[in-house]
Amino acid sequence: MKLTFESKLLLGILLITSTVIALAVIIMSRPAKPLAREDLVTTNTHAKGNPEAAVWLVEFSDFQCPACGAFESAVEELIKNYPDTLLFAYRHYPLPSHPMAEPAARAAEAAALQGKYWEMHSFLFANQSDLSEAEFIRLAQSLTLDLSKLEKDMKSPEVKNTIEQDVVYGDKIGISATPTFYLNGVKISPSTPEKLKKMVEDEILNK
Repeated sequence: MKLTFESKLLLGILLITSTVIALAVIIMSRPAKPLAREDLVTTNTHAKGNPEAAVWLVEFSDFQCPACGAFESAVEELIKNYPDTLLFAYRHYPLPSHPMAEPAARAAEAAALQGKYWEMHSFLFANQSDLSEAEFIRLAQSLTLDLSKLEKDMKSPEVKNTIEQDVVYGDKIGISATPTFYLNGVKISPSTPEKLKKMVEDEILNK
């Protein structure tokens, strides 16, 4: 059967379309290239655990985010159970929809300048439903921090820049929601805290 010009054109278009779709499927099915450890865990990143651990977990998070709060206990349990085989790092990504998230991040960074970052970090998540400037002061008092220094540091360009660096990098790698986790440089999407624990524990067992 002799094909008309129109039929040949249509077949050509279908062949090209099929080829493009097939290539897209192949590309999208490839495993994501892991992000470099030194990019995800910088010298300014707050981290706990063994710096030399083969397994490392990075969280981009927001102190006012309910989902982040829900995952916090799982993260704490992992840190406690695997102090020698896991490195955990926390990076700020305060969402615009949470008005107290960025001030809370500043409170944590200001506390860090007095050696109490992780204590303030835990207190902020534990008191997530009551975040306010007054609450930051109350938490600082419970940690016996220098209040005048804390208030000054919370407003400092240095603290603001530390948080902005995390946000800029988060935007660069496509963070759009919190919490977002990277396990050994690969983005993971655990739907529950229990699944996060299993994913990290499986990785530890396989190392």
